[in-house]
Amino acid sequence: MALENNALANNVKITKLKYGHTKCYLLHGTSKSLLIDTDWSGKLPAFYHALGEKNLRAQDINYLLITHYHPDHMGIAANLMHIGIKLIVMDCQQNYIHQSDHIFYKDNDSSFQPIDDQKVKVIKINQSPEFLASCGIPGAIISTPGHTNDSISLILDNGDAFVGDLYPQNQVPLYNNPVLTNSWQKLQDNGASLIHFAHYADESITSNR
Repeated sequence: MALENNALANNVKITKLKYGHTKCYLLHGTSKSLLIDTDWSGKLPAFYHALGEKNLRAQDINYLLITHYHPDHMGIAANLMHIGIKLIVMDCQQNYIHQSDHIFYKDNDSSFQPIDDQKVKVIKINQSPEFLASCGIPGAIISTPGHTNDSISLILDNGDAFVGDLYPQNQVPLYNNPVLTNSWQKLQDNGASLIHFAHYADESITSNR
């Protein structure tokens, strides 16, 4: 069943937010909340508006996780950090945090603010279940390269998976890319059964669990 406005995954409420080109997801754990992805720079007012439409407040969001550091996913990350949301970076993403900065500078985008590396929280990806558990979110974060080298996916224990811009499973044979094929295998092996993309429609897959 596709995710509409919000759903309850075990004890995790999932709210979809779309205020630009990217579908973002807010996970409300039993103790903390985690936002997956943002949109382009300059979208902060639209972000606030999207929250308001769902009777949510930015100050109630504890953490931000970026599925990969392309401009349409991290554009307002620094803005959200400035209002107290902690950016969580997987160790496999550390070298990619600033890979899109030059795009904003080239466009003379005055609304863009770069991420302050000193204020992020870096977590080893194999310790992600412990971090998520501390938020009251049962699940894990895994490395799923294929769209980009720094791509990650968050999989809830109930099978809901948030994969950013990973190419849909039915497109995998077209790319003939063993890295992409392996990422989908990892998703299935980790129990993913309902895929939530940033740009595509939700997709049900067969879990290997």
